[in-house]
Amino acid sequence: MQTVLAKFRTIMALSLLLSLGAVGTGRAQTVDELELLPPIGTTEPPSEAVVAEELVGSPDVVEPDASAVGWPSAALNWFKGPVWNFGSELGINGSEGNAAAFSILVGANFKRETGGNVFEGNLKYGKTQTQGLETQHFALVNSRWDRKFDDVQFLYNKNTLEYDEFKAFDVRLVLSGGYGYNIIKSETTTFTGRFGAGASREFDGPDDSWVPESNFGVDFERQITKRQKVKLVSDYYPAWEDYRDYRLITDASWEILLDEAANLSLKFGAIDRYDSTPNGLRHNDIDYFATLIWSK
Repeated sequence: MQTVLAKFRTIMALSLLLSLGAVGTGRAQTVDELELLPPIGTTEPPSEAVVAEELVGSPDVVEPDASAVGWPSAALNWFKGPVWNFGSELGINGSEGNAAAFSILVGANFKRETGGNVFEGNLKYGKTQTQGLETQHFALVNSRWDRKFDDVQFLYNKNTLEYDEFKAFDVRLVLSGGYGYNIIKSETTTFTGRFGAGASREFDGPDDSWVPESNFGVDFERQITKRQKVKLVSDYYPAWEDYRDYRLITDASWEILLDEAANLSLKFGAIDRYDSTPNGLRHNDIDYFATLIWSK
């Protein structure tokens, strides 16, 4: 009851004094200029904070979230930090004289790994000319995103874009995803099995349509010594309608660290692309190479 009377008394005093101030001086006095009477049961006048709290209540104060930044800053931060690994590779081979030949292979790779995600990709581009004639011209782009449940299980999404001037199509796009399981995972060895589904399409070829297909994959990586590492990735893509229509892509490599300070390595590898329906061409395309790799 005393609190209600105090509020009423305060409001009446404010109204009266503001009215008198407006008449007597030609302007309204501010709250700072008013001397409020103390509420019943007190001897000291209330502070401005107490008056404001009694009149309008104490509103909830919303603290700004320091982590809430605009999307441009968040996007830039996504590319920072030690979670990224980058690498590039280059291989050149040539000869002049009785046999004129030139071959080049360039590549790039990246990987971003955090506690719950792994995002990686790579690019390979190769071109060969023999006696002035082009005998090889291809490009492969792969990307893969793993969403980890724990250290053993994960969901994956893998996409591949393939260009080859000597195939029956211009570009092949492969989209797939599914479930993965780390059968072996240690500091030196990783052996993973994957299975899922997706679809592929060959553009500007005899069959220019989407083909539903399954995906079965195997990933193997072993650190043999401090300076040597082997790696193998193999994916099997059988069509849903007919499992005799399939593709098998295998990428194997062996890396030797040459200079630890410069992160310079020598890489030997091969990529085998098998197609059970090559449209009159050979089933296998095997590209083998030796390149220098610089990593960061």
